[in-house]
Amino acid sequence: MRIPIRYLVIPVFALAACSNNKSAYYDENAAPAAEKNAGDYVATADSTSFSTDMSQLTSASRKRVRTADVRCRVTDVFRASTRMEQVVSSVQGIVVESTLKNEYAKQYELPYTSDSLRRMQLYTPTANLTLRVPVASLDSVVSTLTAMAVFIDHRALTDQDYTLAYLSNALKNEKTGHSAATIATNKNTTTLDVAKYEDQQAETKIDRSMSNLKLLDDVAYATFTVELFQSQAASVETIVNPHYVSRAGFGAELRTAVTGGANMLRDLLLFFVNIWPLMIMAVLGWWGYRRYRKISVK
Repeated sequence: MRIPIRYLVIPVFALAACSNNKSAYYDENAAPAAEKNAGDYVATADSTSFSTDMSQLTSASRKRVRTADVRCRVTDVFRASTRMEQVVSSVQGIVVESTLKNEYAKQYELPYTSDSLRRMQLYTPTANLTLRVPVASLDSVVSTLTAMAVFIDHRALTDQDYTLAYLSNALKNEKTGHSAATIATNKNTTTLDVAKYEDQQAETKIDRSMSNLKLLDDVAYATFTVELFQSQAASVETIVNPHYVSRAGFGAELRTAVTGGANMLRDLLLFFVNIWPLMIMAVLGWWGYRRYRKISVK
């Protein structure tokens, strides 16, 4: 039995309306959840409650920032840097920056065949990486790099405690939130002055919160700076000898030589024509000298 199309119109519209209401319901519930998560994240910047005893230097609640800086020589810069990027990704870290470049030294061009040269370019491959890794994985990442190193130029590990700086910002913000002190207008202050003061206090509180949030990020993720280099290498390539390629054929060079000789002869003739007074004076001087010698001998 065939069902007329007009009987299907009402159910289709009903399903569409239900789906729209359902998506709107999910959107309304998702937005508060996102706001709640963001609010919880911001609230951690001003929290003064800690899970463990803060009096111990090695307490897990202390705000300790770890960094590492290594400069070493490896056999292959590209392979080592690629390996480090893979290791960082495997521990849920990020590669902030990764650059590879060659530091060039002298260049030589040596004869190879009659129409080609051998060009030798000396260079040193280097790589600079800035890595952010979970603090618990920092030691393993550093060990992975040092295991690939042929020579370690320098290695620096730092562990700085910023607990007091964090507490200072948190307590100041807590005091500002509890007191909510404001200034009243009087003959020396205006409403604009009061507004500027309150805005300044709010901005200062936000700056302290942002500073603490950045500190918490640095506590959770260590910064690892790596500089890789390898021994000086040489790039050798065969290139065309430009003097050989640009040289003209024998017939053209012969015509050029004949023309050059004729031009030189013409220039020489013109030179003697230009100095004819000097030549006459030289001949007269020589004749006078000979005549003087003959008279003096008699």
